[in-house]
Amino acid sequence: MGTNNHLNKDMARFGPGTVDPAGPDGVKLTLVRDYSAAPADVWAMFTDPAKTQMWWCRVRGQARTGSSFDLKWLNVKDEGHGIESDWWNGRVLAAEAPQLLELSNAMHGTIRVELAPNDDGGTRLVFTNTLAVPDEVVPMSLAGWHVHLDHLQEALDGKSVDWQHWWDDFYPCWEKVHAGYAAGPQSGGGAGK
Repeated sequence: MGTNNHLNKDMARFGPGTVDPAGPDGVKLTLVRDYSAAPADVWAMFTDPAKTQMWWCRVRGQARTGSSFDLKWLNVKDEGHGIESDWWNGRVLAAEAPQLLELSNAMHGTIRVELAPNDDGGTRLVFTNTLAVPDEVVPMSLAGWHVHLDHLQEALDGKSVDWQHWWDDFYPCWEKVHAGYAAGPQSGGGAGK
């Protein structure tokens, strides 16, 4: 067993994402989350490399429109061990701190992060990923983003994922979330609740 025991493994605390068509060959995945942290704090979790690797990936680049913004996943499995992926090159299409970050990425298409204050003084995140993938990959992508955005809640509470043990600790969570999406991801006007 890994060292992620202090992190939440109830991936049902946030509602499911949705899938909508996007162009002739693409889909738009949308996940909506409400976090108690302020938009500037959530923005930092997407743009500060020291914070992104707490919950998402390693980042190389700056959150400025036109800048490179490369991603390296930290939970890739190889021969039973967690390893890092290769760098997936990307570029910042739009950066308006702390409301909007839009990225293009060689592996993940277009990633858009919209942040707005919610009624409780926290942040509403609307996360979209527009990409062209085979139908069988859509539930995998939704499950991946679902789990990463759950990890974001933990990171906002100061807790970091131990990536070397992610497969032991969180792959069963991912499998459960994936099974739910594989059974029939919702289409839905871009709002997962």
